[in-house]
Amino acid sequence: MKKMVFVFLAVLAMVLPFSCTGGPRQKSAAVLKDGTYSAEAYGFNMGWSNKLEVTVSGGRIASIAFGGDCGDTPPMLATVEKTLFPRVIEAQSIAVDSVSGATVTSASAKQALRDCLIQALAAAGSDESAIREFQARPPKTGGQETLQTEVLIIGMGGSGTYAGLRAAEKGARVLIIEKQARYGGTSALTSEIGIVNPPRIKEKYNGGQDFCDGNAMYRAWIEYVMGDAKVDMIDLYFAKSGPALDWLALDHGVQFDFDPKTGFTPTDVYRIKFQWYPNKSDKIAGPVFGANKGEIAANFDRLAGEFEKLGGKYLLETEGYELIKDASGAITGAKARNVVSGKEYIIHAKAVVLATGGFLGNEEMTTKYLSDEYYPLKGRWNIYGTYGNDGKMLQNAIDNGAATYNIGIPPEVHMSGSARFISPGAAGYERHEIPGMIGSFSGVQSVWSVADIPMYLGLSPNSLAVGKDGKRFTAETGVAMLDPWIAGPNFYSIWSAAQIDAIRDRGFKYNLDGVAAAFLGQLGAIPQDTPLPEAYDVLATAAGMEYVFKSDTIEGLAPSIGCDPSQLANTVSTYNAYCRSGADKDFGKDPQFLEPVENGPYYAIKMASYSYGTIGGLDINVKMQVLDASGKAVPGLFAIGNDSMGVLFTEKKPYVTYGGIDNGWALTSGYVGGEAAADYVTGN
Repeated sequence: MKKMVFVFLAVLAMVLPFSCTGGPRQKSAAVLKDGTYSAEAYGFNMGWSNKLEVTVSGGRIASIAFGGDCGDTPPMLATVEKTLFPRVIEAQSIAVDSVSGATVTSASAKQALRDCLIQALAAAGSDESAIREFQARPPKTGGQETLQTEVLIIGMGGSGTYAGLRAAEKGARVLIIEKQARYGGTSALTSEIGIVNPPRIKEKYNGGQDFCDGNAMYRAWIEYVMGDAKVDMIDLYFAKSGPALDWLALDHGVQFDFDPKTGFTPTDVYRIKFQWYPNKSDKIAGPVFGANKGEIAANFDRLAGEFEKLGGKYLLETEGYELIKDASGAITGAKARNVVSGKEYIIHAKAVVLATGGFLGNEEMTTKYLSDEYYPLKGRWNIYGTYGNDGKMLQNAIDNGAATYNIGIPPEVHMSGSARFISPGAAGYERHEIPGMIGSFSGVQSVWSVADIPMYLGLSPNSLAVGKDGKRFTAETGVAMLDPWIAGPNFYSIWSAAQIDAIRDRGFKYNLDGVAAAFLGQLGAIPQDTPLPEAYDVLATAAGMEYVFKSDTIEGLAPSIGCDPSQLANTVSTYNAYCRSGADKDFGKDPQFLEPVENGPYYAIKMASYSYGTIGGLDINVKMQVLDASGKAVPGLFAIGNDSMGVLFTEKKPYVTYGGIDNGWALTSGYVGGEAAADYVTGN
């Protein structure tokens, strides 16, 4: 009898639309009302949102598209549209894997998509909690496949793309695998390429005259590296970079501004910076290095298409993780895995080319390999670009006997910014449009927000900056761009309440519309001499996020920095004395920027050196063959791009300031390495 009653009650509970308390039951089914819904969320550009439209038809997600005027760059938006949105539609879930290489844009799309689905649920009378029905993670299909090729290239950034195309041109069967969902890598996010006097281009565009004094530049380079670089590799760069650009631009139609520019430092007087074209816009006057990312991506689309026409093949979202070698020690392929499906690949090849972009995204490796001998470089670095460059294949090559060369050199750092950022949307801080101004890197309306106050404190030339040891490391006029790397991954900007009062009441003294303003935060500079009454509220918000620290005493800031309290107090005392005397005896800072840090409480803002990538990597010869500890080539293994650029430099100094050398090496090493790998497998 009890069992019958239990069954009856259970059935009754399923059919009656009332709860035990007598009220109507909440709907548990996830019903979406047909229609088109829109939402927006912030992605990489924290000052301008990404807009999304979702169409529901037949109670299902039917289509997803970004709207116009989105904040993130066209290549990132296109990658997410092409890769993420079909997955969501197929799985009817927003819990699908994000797109590697566009993770921030993916996250913003998922947030906006979730908001759209909640709107559709509400329109159908479903409870918001029903969103969980669209958050099931699709299973990985797995499986295994064995592939055969002659040249396997691991990584399809700039260097890998160039190497693949060149090897295919030379008659080799080529397969490229890339862990991200897009090709082009960091090269597609940059502005210029450093090339020395390309012979055909100078004939066509400069009357046959050299663009720069290559001999003088060569002598300066040799002097700079203090005997620590491999001279034959520098010779190769000077000899081959020009023909490589001729090949890319004149044979494959990749457009550059053929009036190369000099750099931005007193020693960078050589016209080697060929900027991606178009490098100007009718929206604003002057160069807009970042607003051309769609055109750069189109160049890589064309290169990939030409590669395929030559019989080349590539697999995206496919990560190499282990080299295969035979009994003699020759490299004969690699194991790989599709990061979305989990499918395993065993790839047999006669030659393997590593083009994985270095190891900056791997904290274990940056702690192990970056050197503290000359600068405090070990630890986790903030990256402008992709954290997908995790060095997995570099480490595997080392484990298989590959030697390194200058692997401890400082990473390539072009700017600094705050260690974290406040989203104005989340914090409620208003965004202010800058009339008539289009972002020089974003290509959309420029905005600024008080949310960026902590970053601008750290960038200000009248600041006091210390490293993790509590000591100054440079004149603060250089912390925004040229010198942050000297302190390593992070430094700290010290301010007093008296100084913050002045910023609250009168604003920042100096124009900070520089590199960080274009790349980071809201992508628009806080206007000079503009009172910022929210200053203390913003600092309190940042303190809650643990990248701003406050204390009644200078010594009290030391635990947050991790330095000795007496050392920090001595640094501030000495600096204040320099400010009063008008002479910086340590770094010669311009007296107009000497401002004492007096009258607490005091603040320390955690800043970060933002890097494109590591530079040092594997030891190679002029054919891009990887060498072992005895200097012999590891049979079948090549390395190009940031996996091998340490051969050009010294660990005692940073990456040179000649503009675009990273991109120049990606092209030169890819061009030379692709040809050499093809010759290796075809016996030429």
